[in-house]
Amino acid sequence: MWNALTWNVARAGGLTAYVLLTFAVAVGLALTLRWQSSRWPRLINSELHNFLSLLGLVFTLVHVLAIWIDPFTHFAWSEVLIPFASTYHTFWMTLGILALYLGLAIGLSTWLRPRIGYQWWRRFHVLTLLLYVLVTLHGVFIGSDSDTWWATALYIGSILLVGTLLVLRLLKSAQEPERTLPAHVMQKNKRFF
Repeated sequence: MWNALTWNVARAGGLTAYVLLTFAVAVGLALTLRWQSSRWPRLINSELHNFLSLLGLVFTLVHVLAIWIDPFTHFAWSEVLIPFASTYHTFWMTLGILALYLGLAIGLSTWLRPRIGYQWWRRFHVLTLLLYVLVTLHGVFIGSDSDTWWATALYIGSILLVGTLLVLRLLKSAQEPERTLPAHVMQKNKRFF
C-alpha cells in the first residue's frame, strides 16, 4: 500500500509539475507577445505566470521527495540531488536534477531582479526554455507513464503549445526594431549587485 502510494504521488507530482511548467512557459511567452484586448480583462499577466511557476516548483519538490522516500526505488539523497550520482538512467536523471537547480536559480533571479537589473534578469530568464527542454526530455525518457497514449498526447500537446508560441515570439522579435528602455530605467538597471 505505502509503496503504491509514494510511487503514485511521485508520478502525479512529476506530471502535474510538467503541466504547470508548460502553462508557465506558455503564459510567459504570451506576455512577451503582449496579447490583450479591451473586450476582456487581461487574464494573461505576470501574477498568473509567477503563480504557475511557484506551484510548478512545489509539485517538483513533491515529485523529488516522493521518489526519495519510495521504498521500491531506494534512491539516496545523493542520487536525487547530485547530477550523475544515480545508476538508474543516469543521463536522464541528471537532466531532471539539472532542471531542478536551473528552475530554482531562475526563481531566485526573479526575487533578485531589483538588485541585478531588468536586462540581466531577462537574459537569465531566457534559460526557462532550456529548463523546459530538460524537463521534457527527463519525462519522456524515464517517466513511467511515457509509453501511455495520454502521456504521449500530453507531451506532444505541450511541445506544440510552447513551440508555436516560441515561433510566434521569434517572428515578432525579427519584425520589431530593437527596443530601448527609457533613460531613467537604463540608469537604474546599470547596477549589478
